[in-house]
Amino acid sequence: MTVDRMLLRHALRKRRTSLASKTLLSSSSSRRGAFSAAMQQFEELMAASAAVGPASRPITLYYATAQAGLAVAAAHKTDPWSFSKHGLKPYNVRSSVADISIGPEGSGAFQFVAEATGSPLLHSPVTFGRLWSSIPDLADAPLSPAAPQALLIQPDRYAPGTAATVIVPRQNPGRENFAAHLSKILAGYPGIEGFAVVSDSYREIRESRWVADIRWNREVDFDRVAPEYRHHDDRFLRPSVNGEGNHPPSPFMTWWVMLYAYSMLSRYHPREWTAALNIDKSPAAHLLEYSLDLALDVIPHLVMDALDGTPTLFAKPLAF
Repeated sequence: MTVDRMLLRHALRKRRTSLASKTLLSSSSSRRGAFSAAMQQFEELMAASAAVGPASRPITLYYATAQAGLAVAAAHKTDPWSFSKHGLKPYNVRSSVADISIGPEGSGAFQFVAEATGSPLLHSPVTFGRLWSSIPDLADAPLSPAAPQALLIQPDRYAPGTAATVIVPRQNPGRENFAAHLSKILAGYPGIEGFAVVSDSYREIRESRWVADIRWNREVDFDRVAPEYRHHDDRFLRPSVNGEGNHPPSPFMTWWVMLYAYSMLSRYHPREWTAALNIDKSPAAHLLEYSLDLALDVIPHLVMDALDGTPTLFAKPLAF
């Protein structure tokens, strides 16, 4: 059965006491106090996020996530663990949402929580569209069709660690050109270097999706390069978000950067933000609404994983 918001809420409330003796919370009353207060604010801000529409939701969603991040840092980061800055900066905010860039600025919440959770960092500005496409949750709803996206991968059960099937949801090249096309695509996905596309492995599946097999002459640690994400057996290759071959921030920290960008638009550029949300005029409006609806379910799950230091996987929901 799939998890719902109520079950996640109660699972997170349980951690208010269950983590006290297992983490750095046991070492400091200030950590415990900050953890408790931040988790209460996270819960209330998430409830507020569900109660407001997309024009205002980015503000409460981002600050809910930031307060959860403070709780994560209190539980897991060595000193210093408290922060007072975002650690991020937006660029090109008057561009389309997909073309807005977000980059690091000093050391703040983003860097502290990334360190606490073992996530790669951002080292230079990246576009919102590339961040979006790298998140598995949004793989079926591309904001920037040309941006490399998270790809579902299925390790071969009969050749574990050396072979896998890749599911490609768009840019179908046909049987004659698939091998060169797939090799070019996968060059931007760190951790899978040295693969070879298996000839005659091209298969078309529903709609525009197609699949092909790849192999290595070495062992590949799929738990590192494509760990299961949120649901059992869902493994995703994630592209570099800066085009330079670096590992992207974790899904949690990628959502963090996106919600930060949303909140900056909503707070400081409300006219541009409401124009982007105009469902009758903006082609991206339905996608922006979708991502903000999805965040209500995804963020609590990823916060729980960050607090636990290990993922909790659920049954995959039915899909058409």
